[in-house]
Amino acid sequence: MRERKVFALVLALMFLAFVGFNLVSIYFFGVPLSPVVLTGKAVTETTGIVKIFIDEQANHITIHFPENVSYEFAKGDPYLMQLNVSADFAVDAWEYSLYDVRHSLFVQAPISFTPNVSTFNAVRWQNNLTVYAHEAGGVWTTETVFFFVDVNGSAPLLGEINDSFYICETQEADYDFNATDIDEDALVGDVSPRNPFFVSDLGMLGYNMSLFSLRSLSLQKEDIGFHKLTVSVDDLVDGVDEELVNVTVIEINNAPSVAEIGAQTVWLTGEDSVFEYQVNADDIEDDAYGEGNLDFNISFLGEGDLFGINSTGFMNYTPAVEDLDVHNITVCVEDNALNSVHENFSICAADGLSSNSWSVCDNFLLTVTAENRAPYIVNYLPVSNFSVYGTVVSIFNVTVADPDGGAPDIDWYVDGVLQEHNEGITFDNFSYAFGCDVSGRHEIMIFTTDGELNDSHVWGLDVFKTDCSKPAGGGGGGGGGGLGLCSEDWACNSWGLCQNVKRSYDSGALSSEENAFFEEVCAQNGYDDVYCGFQITNCFDLNNCNNSVVVTPKPVEMRACYFTEDPSCVDGIKNCHDGDCELLVDCGGPCDPCPTCSDGKQNQGEEDVDCGGPCPYSCEEESPSRALTSLLILLLIILLILIIYTVYKVFRIIRYRFFLLGAKEREKEESEKRQV
Repeated sequence: MRERKVFALVLALMFLAFVGFNLVSIYFFGVPLSPVVLTGKAVTETTGIVKIFIDEQANHITIHFPENVSYEFAKGDPYLMQLNVSADFAVDAWEYSLYDVRHSLFVQAPISFTPNVSTFNAVRWQNNLTVYAHEAGGVWTTETVFFFVDVNGSAPLLGEINDSFYICETQEADYDFNATDIDEDALVGDVSPRNPFFVSDLGMLGYNMSLFSLRSLSLQKEDIGFHKLTVSVDDLVDGVDEELVNVTVIEINNAPSVAEIGAQTVWLTGEDSVFEYQVNADDIEDDAYGEGNLDFNISFLGEGDLFGINSTGFMNYTPAVEDLDVHNITVCVEDNALNSVHENFSICAADGLSSNSWSVCDNFLLTVTAENRAPYIVNYLPVSNFSVYGTVVSIFNVTVADPDGGAPDIDWYVDGVLQEHNEGITFDNFSYAFGCDVSGRHEIMIFTTDGELNDSHVWGLDVFKTDCSKPAGGGGGGGGGGLGLCSEDWACNSWGLCQNVKRSYDSGALSSEENAFFEEVCAQNGYDDVYCGFQITNCFDLNNCNNSVVVTPKPVEMRACYFTEDPSCVDGIKNCHDGDCELLVDCGGPCDPCPTCSDGKQNQGEEDVDCGGPCPYSCEEESPSRALTSLLILLLIILLILIIYTVYKVFRIIRYRFFLLGAKEREKEESEKRQV
């Protein structure tokens, strides 16, 4: 009896050890020590399935599961489904195929399965499952079911984006980034605050990635410095994601600008016998910071200085008889270097920009004469007026002469507007296309002058209209509404403060038509007159297309809104105030950042930090801590030692019981027999 108890104790200890090791295996590795079965799926993309069926309306397949209903799954879980079917005839082969309706592709070509045993992985949204059954010695029969896999929506996630970068004054920002949304929603990108930076939509890559660009117009002096931006994406349904981006605009030294002086003439006697001229020069840095006057200097080609130029750019000269000639003169203007240079200016220097001073020069001809004679046109082409399609480039040329021996200016005008200016030449070409959607009578004029007298010629052109969507030959040229090759990229400032419609109409700020429109929109949204508002913005083209007929429609610049007297970050309304607009209700923009799936906080109903709930990824199962792991290993070692020790003691007891005690009893029996 005692031996049985000992064996029972040993078996119990071994069982406990087996259970303990299984628990540890499951805890650490997710699988037991006992045998397991692994399942999976093979996905095959194909362009079609070819099978031949003979429908005798005799054989029928019934698909018991899945049915033509919606099935709900948790985010992150596989869409694993049992395939339960039956047939009213003897079947020797079963197959199924799966078609992804949303994306119009086969995710599983026909593959064999075992009814009521096999499983398959469905796809999110609409599934088209087709089951094929082959009658023993007969033909194939087919049955189809549509079912829907429903998963709660998730917030989008911004892709990797630099948290800071530098850009130089006069440059245009153009930084690409992306965002993903597992719900395949088309996302709306934005930046706060807007202006000078905006977000452009570049479309989508694949099913769930939206592409964007952080853009700007040419950055100016007022944009210099540090910009703290919040880049965001919104799926308009399930949530947003946003990222803080720091942009620093580095100041450069802009070259001064000098207005062209052009050909000049001065007489020895009489009127206009004194040459007086003020050079028109500007410098952005000098105007902005008052760093000092510009430096002017003058030089004469092939001769000594006839006269000078003062510190403000003014020239004064009275000619003498010995000065009768055409004088080639150069006036230069030099600005000041920057007083303070950014530590990362090497970024700008690599693009040819400078922090040093600039010198800009203009060359002009001054004719000193006793009698001035007008320049004249020697010849020109075309010789007559003509007709042309708006998008066809026309080429003109002209040769001019000045009887006083100088080289005059040649200017080209289109419909009275100066298009090209040339100095000191006697021959020039000019190319021009009026552009699409332009028609009617137009004029091209050549104008030549020595600064006092002039000559000109005008061509009259009959322009035929060409549809902007169908350019008719030609290319190049200047101005005239473009050739339909530029597509606008509209950017809009943040929406303004919501204003009350009734008050604005009563004050004359809104027209009757605008008032009626907003009242109708407010009524559709359920806003009473007290809460019926409107707000405005202004939009402009980042590509500066200047098309006479826009290719991409301009966004609306006025919309209805919910009016409140004192909009704030605690009013429970998604509105605009303090120069910016909220991203969600009472967060983002002028308010605190919105909760997202990338903010490192457990909020907005998340199961853990940035996972579960509205986030696209399920939370990972908690792994044991190092201390707990060490403790479990120690306990297992102790348990193993106890089992070994117990087995050893049991064998000692058995050995003593069956061998030593048995020997003594046999010896005693032998002794008793000898005594008898």
